[in-house]
Amino acid sequence: MKSFDLPLWLRRLAPSAGPASNREWLRAVVGCGLSLSLSLALCVWLFDADTAQRIGPPLAASALLVIAVASSPLAQPWSLVAGNLVSALVGLAFGFWLGHGWPVATLAMGASVLAMLGLRCLHPPSTALAFSLCLGGPLVQQQGLHLLLPVSLASLALMALALLYNNLTRTPYPRQLAASTGNPHLTRDPLPSQRLGFRSEDLEQALAGFGGFVDVTREDLERLLHEAEKQASGRLLGGITAETIMSRDIRSVSPRSRVEQAWQLLARHHLKALPVVEDGRLVGILTLTDLFRGVHARGLGRLRSPFGQQVGNLMTHRVQSLRADAPLAELIERLSDQGLHCLPVLDDHGRLVGMLSQSDLIAAFRHLWRQPATVEAPALPLAV
Repeated sequence: MKSFDLPLWLRRLAPSAGPASNREWLRAVVGCGLSLSLSLALCVWLFDADTAQRIGPPLAASALLVIAVASSPLAQPWSLVAGNLVSALVGLAFGFWLGHGWPVATLAMGASVLAMLGLRCLHPPSTALAFSLCLGGPLVQQQGLHLLLPVSLASLALMALALLYNNLTRTPYPRQLAASTGNPHLTRDPLPSQRLGFRSEDLEQALAGFGGFVDVTREDLERLLHEAEKQASGRLLGGITAETIMSRDIRSVSPRSRVEQAWQLLARHHLKALPVVEDGRLVGILTLTDLFRGVHARGLGRLRSPFGQQVGNLMTHRVQSLRADAPLAELIERLSDQGLHCLPVLDDHGRLVGMLSQSDLIAAFRHLWRQPATVEAPALPLAV
């Protein structure tokens, strides 16, 4: 039997170090104050000060959640509005049928939790609303179920203010379901970097076996785990950057070069793309796809050759590129998941210094796996 470690248990009682920055602290303080003040001011204007004071304390806790912990499932708009409305209804109903007092209010709080779990709108401050309204008092006796109206309007106002403030301060709210990144090859296969990592069903099983409520959206958790996996890969493969494996003897053309010249370079050097350079700076890229796109139909069965044109007329102007110090983990993601065959490499001044292709990446992995057993490369969590 495992022995009880008292010092370790006591250390768990200590406050945990929050990862939030000073800017985030200031954002939370200002946002909570503004959203709560404006919501209660609206409640006072439409109803009265007594109503605002009665529903104010739970709303204060709600404001903290939707501003400072906007990524929590407990802080999403459905949880905020539906949780407050359902809990207020439960509290008023229990007080009307069973009488007022803290024992009944405690039962109302428990019933509100059950109702919120069933409706998937769990919102902790709402339990305080159920408890408070069940206790009764002159306001509850006078207004009765009419109190549901100020609760609803104040909750909706708080939600609207949270939507506005969070997004203005670059905190996405509400948290969206994870958008499918898609596969650039238009197939159902997972992205290459995700084929050897954890999958969605693995996360589902882990959450099912966790045994408790995880206060983060599933989508944020999955994104966090993928980012941690990426950082771990970067640590294991540290030291390898775009600059160390790129091709430096670059074949390039200018925007005024003829397409025939570009075609000859592509064919002679077995290339799929040519950087287009002017005064040492990258201004575009010419790919085989660009050349085929330059073949226009002229009626049935008649095509026009792209030859005779300048490269600048056919090239892609918006070019994805890499920094010279880009780590290997980033190179894997860019050249596998995004379906790119090669990428220009730029220095700090935006000048073209190399080209990185999938072949360069494969050669780098071949070199890693041929190293002595002391190198950790064979245990890579990512695939290409």
